[in-house]
Amino acid sequence: MRISPARHSPSGQILLITLLSCAILGVMLASTLLLVQGQALSVARSMCWNASLAMTEAGIEEALTHLNRNAPFFDPSEATNNLAVHGWVRDGNLYRAPRRFLGAGSYYDVAIVLQGMEPQIYATGVVSRADLVPAAPGLGTIGMEAGGPYAPVPRTVQVRTRSDPLFAVAMAAEGQIDLAGNNVTTDSFDSGDPNFSDNGRYPMNNPLKRKKNGDVATNAGLINSINVGNAKINGKAMTGPNGTVRIGPNGYVSGGTNNDFNVVFPPVRVPSGSMWYLPTVSNVEIDGVPYSHFVLMSGTYYRDGGLAGSLYVGSNVQATVVLRGSTKLSGNNDRIYLAPGARLILYVDAPTFSIKGQGVVNESGQAINFLYFGTPRNTTLSLGGNASFTGAIYAPDADFTLGGGGNDTYDFVGASVTRTVKMNGHFNFHYDEHLRRIGPSRGFIVNSWREL
Repeated sequence: MRISPARHSPSGQILLITLLSCAILGVMLASTLLLVQGQALSVARSMCWNASLAMTEAGIEEALTHLNRNAPFFDPSEATNNLAVHGWVRDGNLYRAPRRFLGAGSYYDVAIVLQGMEPQIYATGVVSRADLVPAAPGLGTIGMEAGGPYAPVPRTVQVRTRSDPLFAVAMAAEGQIDLAGNNVTTDSFDSGDPNFSDNGRYPMNNPLKRKKNGDVATNAGLINSINVGNAKINGKAMTGPNGTVRIGPNGYVSGGTNNDFNVVFPPVRVPSGSMWYLPTVSNVEIDGVPYSHFVLMSGTYYRDGGLAGSLYVGSNVQATVVLRGSTKLSGNNDRIYLAPGARLILYVDAPTFSIKGQGVVNESGQAINFLYFGTPRNTTLSLGGNASFTGAIYAPDADFTLGGGGNDTYDFVGASVTRTVKMNGHFNFHYDEHLRRIGPSRGFIVNSWREL
């Protein structure tokens, strides 16, 4: 018997190899699809994450703008009376804005919490993926449900702010500062700290209570932007970019010099709203001095011209006076007298204002109690003739001249901001650092930023 050997068809092996190859390719394809899907999810989440922070920043910007626009120019602590406007709602010391939508499903929530002079801002931004990447046709919002792979990612930020003081240095100017007089000095003290003041006054007879923060600064960036001459600057001398400081052979600057000062000084606006006309009488004498104007009640007053005669502000009166005419105070029969506890905010909407001798008498000895604001019309301001001045001056469009200090070192106590400064004769300038804390402000700025 002859037996023929069996013959096997290769078709079965080919089929098996084909199936295995297809399985491997399928696994590879599935892995690739999963990888691509994961990358798409990561990219989408990253886009939402980054965009949510931008949305949060939009809320912070609104809160800062709202805070600064509705805070009074000279006293930001009074913002508590003005923030419940433009849709903002008050709840105790918290002010909340309505939810702002910036897209189909993207929005931010923002609130301001008032804490004295350091308000806090809380903002949360949410961005929908639908606002970034349109959904594929027929898929709708698949994966965008709460907890889904494309769910929005909220980001919350806490911002701490602080008041940006208007009087951050002893003497500031937009242009040149010339201290080329004789025996010119600057220093500082702190009327809010008994360790560095005599009951809130400049420590005339106690040098140990004086400080060396009598800084002089200008935005000017020119050669000799500050001419120190032979003055004694107990503090820093700061100019704008590329500016220089000239120091004479007998002068010095204890804190050194730098050229990175760059500050915006906003123009002064006269208060709006109702005002009373400044009362006028016929030379009523007090302690032998005739007075033509009396302010015995707190409020806002105006006069179409300058002061004609002397102005008396009664004890514990807080008044605002707007002058629309030039004024010269000689200190004899024409002066401004602030009784103990009185506070006067003087707006000068006129070309010139001059003070000599006892032209301004501030019985409290506190610079915060006499604030001078010069509008853009106020271009000339002078202080001289043995003047003794306690107050703070903000007149960014005025050329400020000082000269002829008194018989002692009590010449100028407070701070000033003007267009230029020129000193003649001997003069002592004492900066009250307490103005940084309780004085006028340019508004609120960011002090710290923390994501919650």
